[in-house]
Amino acid sequence: MMQSSTSLEQSLFDSSEEFALQLRQVTKSYDGTPPVHALSDVTISVKHGEFVGIVGASGSGKSTLLHVIGTLARPTSGSVFINGMNTDGMSDGALSGLRSRDVGFVFQEFFLISGLSAVQNVANGLLYSGVSEAERLRRSEIMLDKVGLAHRLTHMPNEMSGGEQQRVAVARALVHEPSFVLADEPTGNLDSRSTESLMELFYSLNREGTTIIIITHDREVAERFPRQVLLKDGKIETDSALS
Repeated sequence: MMQSSTSLEQSLFDSSEEFALQLRQVTKSYDGTPPVHALSDVTISVKHGEFVGIVGASGSGKSTLLHVIGTLARPTSGSVFINGMNTDGMSDGALSGLRSRDVGFVFQEFFLISGLSAVQNVANGLLYSGVSEAERLRRSEIMLDKVGLAHRLTHMPNEMSGGEQQRVAVARALVHEPSFVLADEPTGNLDSRSTESLMELFYSLNREGTTIIIITHDREVAERFPRQVLLKDGKIETDSALS
């Protein structure tokens, strides 16, 4: 007998240690006349090792969802769990520490520091980890090799293509071994060839066990994800995990 969407959705919360991310009935509103409800009753869970694409048009609430998932913004109501830890009531400092440990951010803009080499940019992802500079650089070299840029360690951002710069950004997001990678329109500034190459990298990383959540407006890109979540008007319209 097929399990209903409601009962399946509830069962997703039975053992939180299985999940990298859980949002339970999350709402995010902004003051105004009338108030703006950017997110309404959003419930989603992502298991360790999943590859999820969250797709929505402009105004669908996906930017707000990104900020809530990444603990950059607090929900008006509802709960956010990162790696089984309830973020409700955490101080700003505690949330900052949680982000630095458990979330690896990749943005449409690469946000690389122009005066630093590729390996130094990646090492910045470990700046507050408490490990020595030599160890930060060692781990960064390993991660750049993993994303196919062992030959670009000493290159500056302006000496690399857009696709290569985004790979450096991915390496920086991964170097501290987060619970999940959260990518915001990571292909938005790339041509079709670089987009294909970056997506293949994401698939490869996921096959090795990396949990990946990509937020995008590009349905053509999202259609290739193993799991697709459609966001519309601040609500989850469809989730292929519940179908």
